[in-house]
Amino acid sequence: MRLLEMRKLLLLIPLFLFASCAAKMIDMALRKKGILDTTAVLKPLNYNDKAIVFLEMIHLGKKEYYNDVTLKIDSLEKEGFFVFYEGLYLRKSDRVITKGDSVSYLKFRRLSNLDPLISYSQTKPFSDYVSKYNLIDQPDYVDLGITSENSQHVDLSMSTIINEFEKEKGTVTLDSCDYQSKLGSGIYECGKVDIERRNFLLQKIALNKRNENVVAQIKQSNKSKILIVYGKDHYSGIKQLLEQ
Repeated sequence: MRLLEMRKLLLLIPLFLFASCAAKMIDMALRKKGILDTTAVLKPLNYNDKAIVFLEMIHLGKKEYYNDVTLKIDSLEKEGFFVFYEGLYLRKSDRVITKGDSVSYLKFRRLSNLDPLISYSQTKPFSDYVSKYNLIDQPDYVDLGITSENSQHVDLSMSTIINEFEKEKGTVTLDSCDYQSKLGSGIYECGKVDIERRNFLLQKIALNKRNENVVAQIKQSNKSKILIVYGKDHYSGIKQLLEQ
């Protein structure tokens, strides 16, 4: 009997080790993304005589992180910094998708299999770790101390993103399944994603083109002190463009 129990235990050991390694890998991945950070990172950028600070924003994180973001924004605003922020709206509730623009959202979902109306806390694989790590979605910008008076958005609309994609890769074709699968429902099973086209959309357009737009806005602005509140993945690209 004891021998049988020992054999069962030996069989279970690899499973325990695998589960432990998997948990550590997940923890490392979340930390690399900054999702488990409790303090926000400020990074300087240089362009002519402008004082520019980049605040690395994450869209799913810990409450302590967003509390620190609020404190840093407040401090820099008191020093005269004007905010350039990611996105088109200060509040999520302000977002209005027109009939014409909804087609662009459908095309984005078709290309990426990502529903742009679903929050990060409801998106796989992040949703699996919300409870475990006490994560919350990024608060509205107004809750972080950003107002219409001290800021402006420096982002591209979804229709612009899709137009830029179609210039390079051709028209994105939608079918009846795309139109019948409601945006924001989280349910989408309308075909296999083309990985090459998906990567082109996310890297060359959603990342690089938006970086170019931020840099253009910086160069055109008459503000001498600028705080950029943007996703952390954009920092290196914006920095490189400014240095060029």
